[in-house]
Amino acid sequence: MTNSLRRFSLGALLSLLCTLSVAQEDGLSRQIQDLKQGVLDLNRDLTLMEKELLYPSSQTAILVAVDVGTPIRLVDVNLTLDGKHVSYHFYTEQEFAALSKGGIHRLYDGNITSGKHTLEATITGYDPRGKDYQKTTTHTFTKGSGRKMIELRVLDDLATKQHRFEFREWNE
Repeated sequence: MTNSLRRFSLGALLSLLCTLSVAQEDGLSRQIQDLKQGVLDLNRDLTLMEKELLYPSSQTAILVAVDVGTPIRLVDVNLTLDGKHVSYHFYTEQEFAALSKGGIHRLYDGNITSGKHTLEATITGYDPRGKDYQKTTTHTFTKGSGRKMIELRVLDDLATKQHRFEFREWNE
């Protein structure tokens, strides 16, 4: 074999190896891209699954709010859903101050079935004259297939110097 033929063969072999190396890198690059896309798809699926587990469509939230600047003092709320005790909260001075400035407290967050339900809230506090009070209010609602939020708002009734309760509902 001549020197020039050897150089040509060696050059062709090096060229072939470089081409194969580039082809392998392209193939590897494609595999890496496919793997990255698979990881992204898996991450999206896991995020959706986590959201469904944490916030299923049967979720129901019960919120408590009071009139801004109210002269009443909310002490505690005891919540019953369909005859079963589900929540209780004692309001500290700071928590009540936040409520009286427009804050909302999530008293209950849980999963309930679709259909008709009865909510009973027993509220303890002080009326505008400083007298203790304890009142119970009942609200019947229908839970559909989506999420539901119910707000129990304690309102001032200045004409009677008492308070009243109002329920508002939102469906998602």
